[in-house]
Amino acid sequence: MKHALFFAHGEVGEKEFRKIGNERFDLVIAADGGALNALRGGYLPDYVVGDLDSITAGVEEQLPGAKLVSRPSQELNDLEKTLQFCEELGVREITLLGIGGKRLDHTLNNLSVLSRYDERFHFTIYDPYSRIYLVRKRWEYSGAINQLISLIPLGRVEGVVTEGLAFPLKNEPLVFGEREGLSNYIVSNPARVRIRSGLLFIFVLDGET
Repeated sequence: MKHALFFAHGEVGEKEFRKIGNERFDLVIAADGGALNALRGGYLPDYVVGDLDSITAGVEEQLPGAKLVSRPSQELNDLEKTLQFCEELGVREITLLGIGGKRLDHTLNNLSVLSRYDERFHFTIYDPYSRIYLVRKRWEYSGAINQLISLIPLGRVEGVVTEGLAFPLKNEPLVFGEREGLSNYIVSNPARVRIRSGLLFIFVLDGET
C-alpha cells in the first residue's frame, strides 16, 4: 500500500514538520503551490499537480527531478485534482499538511473535498494544533491521559459509541448544527469510537485538559 506525504497550499509551520518527524513515505506529492510548503520543510516533491499557476520559473528551478502534472480544469480545485492523481498512482494512505489557512471558506471547502475521498484513502491530517482523522466506522487511538479529543460530525452521524473518553456516548447521534462532541478527553487507553452511519472528523488535540 503506497503511502504519500501530501502538501496542500494552505499554511504549514514548524509544528507540522516536527509532528511527521522521521516518518517514511513512498512518495511526496504537492498540490500546485503546496510545493512551496514541501521545499520549506526540506522535502523535494516527486510530483506537483494542478493548474501550476504557482510554479514560477524560479520555483521550478528548485524542483529538480519533480514531475509537473498539469491539470488545468477549473471545475476542481488543486486539492481534488491531486487526490485524483494519487488514486491513479495507487496511493491508499495519505499524510496531509496544509489544508487550512487564513480563509475559512477554503478550509471548509477542503474538508468537504476530503469527505468525498475518505473511502478511497486513509487520511491523517496535521494542522498546528491537532491530528485529524475521517471516520465512518471504527477508530482506535492510544494517547496521553487527559489528551483532548473532539468529535465533529459532517451532517448527521448515527449510533456513536465511545470507550475510554471522559464523556461517553452510548449509541447516540451527533449532528452538525445541533450537537457536537467538542473537547472530550482520554481517561483510558485505547480510546475507541464506533459509528453506525455518517462521517466524523476526529480531532486529536496536542494539549491536555
